[in-house]
Amino acid sequence: MTTTAAAAAAYIPTVASSTSANTTGSTTSSTTQTPAQLKTDFLKLLTTQLQYQDPLSPQSNTDFTSQMAQFSSLDAQNQTNTLLQQLLSAQSGGAMNLAVSYMGKQVVVPGNQTTVQGGVATVGFTMPVAGNATVDIYNPSGQLVNETTLQNMQTGDQKQLINGISGPDGPYNFVVSYVGSDGTRQLATTLSSQKVTGVVNDGSGNIMLDLSGKQVALTDVHRVELAATSGS
Repeated sequence: MTTTAAAAAAYIPTVASSTSANTTGSTTSSTTQTPAQLKTDFLKLLTTQLQYQDPLSPQSNTDFTSQMAQFSSLDAQNQTNTLLQQLLSAQSGGAMNLAVSYMGKQVVVPGNQTTVQGGVATVGFTMPVAGNATVDIYNPSGQLVNETTLQNMQTGDQKQLINGISGPDGPYNFVVSYVGSDGTRQLATTLSSQKVTGVVNDGSGNIMLDLSGKQVALTDVHRVELAATSGS
Protein backbone atom coordinates (compact mmCIF):
# COMPACT_ATOMS: atom_id res chain seq x y z
CA MET A 1 0.00 0.00 0.00
CA THR A 2 3.13 2.27 0.06
CA THR A 3 2.71 3.04 -3.63
CA THR A 4 -0.95 3.98 -3.12
CA ALA A 5 -0.09 6.39 -0.32
CA ALA A 6 2.58 8.00 -2.48
CA ALA A 7 0.11 8.45 -5.30
CA ALA A 8 -2.41 10.04 -2.99
CA ALA A 9 0.26 12.34 -1.62
CA ALA A 10 1.20 13.33 -5.15
CA TYR A 11 -2.37 14.14 -6.06
CA ILE A 12 -3.67 15.91 -2.94
CA PRO A 13 -1.04 18.73 -2.71
CA THR A 14 -2.32 20.11 -6.02
CA VAL A 15 -5.70 20.71 -4.41
CA ALA A 16 -4.21 21.96 -1.15
CA SER A 17 -1.92 24.46 -2.86
CA SER A 18 -4.85 25.80 -4.85
CA THR A 19 -6.83 26.30 -1.63
CA SER A 20 -3.85 28.01 0.03
CA ALA A 21 -3.46 30.40 -2.88
CA ASN A 22 -7.10 31.40 -2.59
CA THR A 23 -6.77 32.25 1.09
CA THR A 24 -3.51 34.26 1.11
CA GLY A 25 -5.12 37.45 -0.14
CA SER A 26 -6.96 40.07 1.86
CA THR A 27 -10.27 38.51 0.92
CA THR A 28 -11.39 34.89 0.87
CA SER A 29 -13.37 33.53 -2.06
CA SER A 30 -15.16 30.18 -2.32
CA THR A 31 -16.32 28.52 -5.50
CA THR A 32 -19.21 26.10 -5.63
CA GLN A 33 -18.48 23.20 -7.95
CA THR A 34 -21.00 22.18 -10.54
CA PRO A 35 -22.19 18.56 -10.79
CA ALA A 36 -20.02 18.17 -13.91
CA GLN A 37 -16.91 19.35 -12.02
CA LEU A 38 -17.66 17.02 -9.11
CA LYS A 39 -18.02 14.16 -11.57
CA THR A 40 -14.66 14.97 -13.16
CA ASP A 41 -12.90 15.16 -9.78
CA PHE A 42 -14.41 11.85 -8.70
CA LEU A 43 -13.25 10.10 -11.86
CA LYS A 44 -9.73 11.57 -11.43
CA LEU A 45 -9.51 10.28 -7.88
CA LEU A 46 -10.88 6.88 -8.87
CA THR A 47 -8.46 6.59 -11.80
CA THR A 48 -5.51 7.60 -9.61
CA GLN A 49 -6.53 5.10 -6.97
CA LEU A 50 -6.73 2.26 -9.52
CA GLN A 51 -3.47 3.28 -11.20
CA TYR A 52 -1.39 3.27 -8.01
CA GLN A 53 -3.05 0.53 -6.02
CA ASP A 54 -0.87 -2.26 -4.67
CA PRO A 55 -1.06 -5.14 -7.19
CA LEU A 56 -0.48 -7.59 -4.32
CA SER A 57 -3.45 -6.13 -2.43
CA PRO A 58 -5.83 -4.61 -5.00
CA GLN A 59 -9.08 -2.96 -4.12
CA SER A 60 -11.88 -5.47 -3.74
CA ASN A 61 -14.74 -5.58 -6.22
CA THR A 62 -17.12 -4.87 -3.35
CA ASP A 63 -15.38 -1.59 -2.43
CA PHE A 64 -15.17 -0.55 -6.07
CA THR A 65 -18.83 -1.29 -6.67
CA SER A 66 -19.79 0.58 -3.49
CA GLN A 67 -17.93 3.70 -4.61
CA MET A 68 -19.49 3.61 -8.04
CA ALA A 69 -22.96 3.14 -6.53
CA GLN A 70 -22.47 6.16 -4.25
CA PHE A 71 -21.34 8.29 -7.16
CA SER A 72 -24.25 7.13 -9.35
CA SER A 73 -26.68 7.98 -6.55
CA LEU A 74 -25.21 11.48 -6.14
CA ASP A 75 -25.25 12.07 -9.89
CA ALA A 76 -28.90 10.97 -10.13
CA GLN A 77 -29.83 13.26 -7.22
CA ASN A 78 -28.17 16.25 -8.91
CA GLN A 79 -30.05 15.54 -12.14
CA THR A 80 -33.32 15.21 -10.21
CA ASN A 81 -32.75 18.56 -8.47
CA THR A 82 -32.08 20.22 -11.83
CA LEU A 83 -35.23 18.76 -13.38
CA LEU A 84 -37.33 19.80 -10.38
CA GLN A 85 -36.03 23.36 -10.61
CA GLN A 86 -36.88 23.45 -14.31
CA LEU A 87 -40.35 22.11 -13.56
CA LEU A 88 -40.96 24.73 -10.85
CA SER A 89 -39.85 27.50 -13.21
CA ALA A 90 -42.19 26.21 -15.91
CA GLN A 91 -45.09 26.00 -13.46
CA SER A 92 -44.45 29.55 -12.24
CA GLY A 93 -44.47 30.84 -15.81
CA GLY A 94 -47.67 28.94 -16.56
CA ALA A 95 -49.34 30.31 -13.42
CA MET A 96 -48.39 33.86 -14.41
CA ASN A 97 -49.87 33.40 -17.90
CA LEU A 98 -53.06 31.99 -16.40
CA ALA A 99 -53.34 34.86 -13.91
CA VAL A 100 -52.89 37.48 -16.65
CA SER A 101 -55.89 36.00 -18.47
CA TYR A 102 -58.03 37.05 -15.46
CA MET A 103 -57.22 40.75 -15.91
CA GLY A 104 -60.35 42.91 -16.15
CA LYS A 105 -62.69 40.07 -15.17
CA GLN A 106 -64.75 39.57 -12.04
CA VAL A 107 -63.66 36.76 -9.73
CA VAL A 108 -65.63 35.29 -6.86
CA VAL A 109 -63.38 34.87 -3.81
CA PRO A 110 -63.86 34.58 -0.05
CA GLY A 111 -65.07 37.94 1.31
CA ASN A 112 -67.99 39.54 3.14
CA GLN A 113 -68.47 42.83 1.32
CA THR A 114 -71.20 43.71 -1.15
CA THR A 115 -72.43 46.90 -2.80
CA VAL A 116 -75.96 48.24 -2.19
CA GLN A 117 -77.60 50.05 -5.11
CA GLY A 118 -81.17 51.26 -4.76
CA GLY A 119 -81.79 49.04 -1.74
CA VAL A 120 -80.64 45.88 -3.56
CA ALA A 121 -77.43 43.88 -3.14
CA THR A 122 -76.03 40.55 -4.35
CA VAL A 123 -74.52 38.21 -1.78
CA GLY A 124 -72.55 35.02 -2.31
CA PHE A 125 -71.91 32.17 0.10
CA THR A 126 -71.23 28.44 0.29
CA MET A 127 -73.76 26.06 1.85
CA PRO A 128 -72.12 22.92 3.26
CA VAL A 129 -75.55 21.37 3.86
CA ALA A 130 -78.96 21.88 2.29
CA GLY A 131 -81.46 24.01 4.21
CA ASN A 132 -82.45 27.57 5.05
CA ALA A 133 -79.92 30.40 5.23
CA THR A 134 -80.13 33.72 7.09
CA VAL A 135 -78.43 36.76 5.55
CA ASP A 136 -77.66 39.76 7.79
CA ILE A 137 -76.62 43.04 6.10
CA TYR A 138 -74.63 45.63 8.08
CA ASN A 139 -73.97 49.25 7.15
CA PRO A 140 -70.45 50.80 7.40
CA SER A 141 -71.20 51.73 11.04
CA GLY A 142 -71.81 48.08 11.91
CA GLN A 143 -75.57 48.45 12.37
CA LEU A 144 -77.88 45.65 11.19
CA VAL A 145 -80.04 47.11 8.40
CA ASN A 146 -81.56 43.97 6.89
CA GLU A 147 -82.15 40.34 7.80
CA THR A 148 -83.46 37.95 5.15
CA THR A 149 -84.17 34.22 5.36
CA LEU A 150 -83.57 32.24 2.19
CA GLN A 151 -85.56 29.03 1.96
CA ASN A 152 -84.42 25.63 0.71
CA MET A 153 -80.86 26.40 -0.27
CA GLN A 154 -78.92 23.56 -1.92
CA THR A 155 -75.34 22.62 -1.06
CA GLY A 156 -72.52 24.44 -2.83
CA ASP A 157 -71.90 28.04 -3.88
CA GLN A 158 -74.93 30.35 -3.88
CA LYS A 159 -75.60 33.79 -5.37
CA GLN A 160 -78.71 35.62 -4.20
CA LEU A 161 -80.31 39.07 -4.56
CA ILE A 162 -81.33 40.75 -1.31
CA ASN A 163 -84.02 43.46 -1.56
CA GLY A 164 -85.34 46.10 0.86
CA ILE A 165 -82.01 47.20 2.32
CA SER A 166 -82.34 50.50 4.19
CA GLY A 167 -79.57 53.02 3.67
CA PRO A 168 -77.64 54.94 1.03
CA ASP A 169 -75.84 53.26 -1.84
CA GLY A 170 -72.34 52.03 -1.13
CA PRO A 171 -70.35 49.16 0.37
CA TYR A 172 -71.94 47.03 3.10
CA ASN A 173 -70.84 43.92 4.99
CA PHE A 174 -72.88 40.75 5.33
CA VAL A 175 -72.96 37.55 7.36
CA VAL A 176 -74.65 34.28 6.38
CA SER A 177 -75.65 31.58 8.85
CA TYR A 178 -77.37 28.20 8.59
CA VAL A 179 -78.44 25.34 10.82
CA GLY A 180 -75.88 22.54 10.74
CA SER A 181 -76.49 18.80 10.82
CA ASP A 182 -76.02 18.87 14.61
CA GLY A 183 -78.85 21.40 15.01
CA THR A 184 -76.65 24.38 15.91
CA ARG A 185 -76.46 27.61 13.95
CA GLN A 186 -73.16 28.05 12.12
CA LEU A 187 -71.55 30.65 9.89
CA ALA A 188 -71.26 29.96 6.17
CA THR A 189 -68.28 30.96 4.05
CA THR A 190 -69.19 34.25 2.40
CA LEU A 191 -68.11 35.12 -1.14
CA SER A 192 -67.47 38.44 -2.84
CA SER A 193 -67.27 39.30 -6.54
CA GLN A 194 -64.42 41.69 -7.32
CA LYS A 195 -62.58 42.90 -10.40
CA VAL A 196 -59.01 41.77 -11.11
CA THR A 197 -56.87 44.89 -11.52
CA GLY A 198 -53.40 43.33 -11.52
CA VAL A 199 -51.19 40.26 -11.12
CA VAL A 200 -48.44 40.07 -8.47
CA ASN A 201 -45.52 37.71 -7.81
CA ASP A 202 -45.08 37.74 -4.02
CA GLY A 203 -41.38 36.89 -4.26
CA SER A 204 -41.82 33.30 -3.08
CA GLY A 205 -42.99 31.95 -6.41
CA ASN A 206 -46.67 32.46 -5.57
CA ILE A 207 -48.73 34.26 -8.22
CA MET A 208 -51.44 36.44 -6.68
CA LEU A 209 -54.41 38.30 -8.16
CA ASP A 210 -54.66 41.94 -7.16
CA LEU A 211 -58.24 43.08 -6.47
CA SER A 212 -57.88 46.85 -6.08
CA GLY A 213 -55.25 46.42 -3.35
CA LYS A 214 -56.39 43.09 -1.95
CA GLN A 215 -54.31 40.09 -3.02
CA VAL A 216 -55.70 36.56 -3.30
CA ALA A 217 -54.24 33.28 -4.54
CA LEU A 218 -55.47 31.61 -7.71
CA THR A 219 -56.61 28.66 -5.59
CA ASP A 220 -59.02 30.97 -3.72
CA VAL A 221 -61.02 31.77 -6.87
CA HIS A 222 -64.43 30.06 -6.81
CA ARG A 223 -65.72 31.42 -10.10
CA VAL A 224 -64.76 33.80 -12.93
CA GLU A 225 -67.32 36.16 -14.44
CA LEU A 226 -67.11 38.36 -17.54
CA ALA A 227 -68.66 41.42 -15.92
CA ALA A 228 -70.04 42.58 -12.61
CA THR A 229 -73.76 42.13 -12.10
CA SER A 230 -75.98 44.81 -10.63
CA GLY A 231 -75.50 45.20 -6.90
CA SER A 232 -72.32 43.03 -6.68
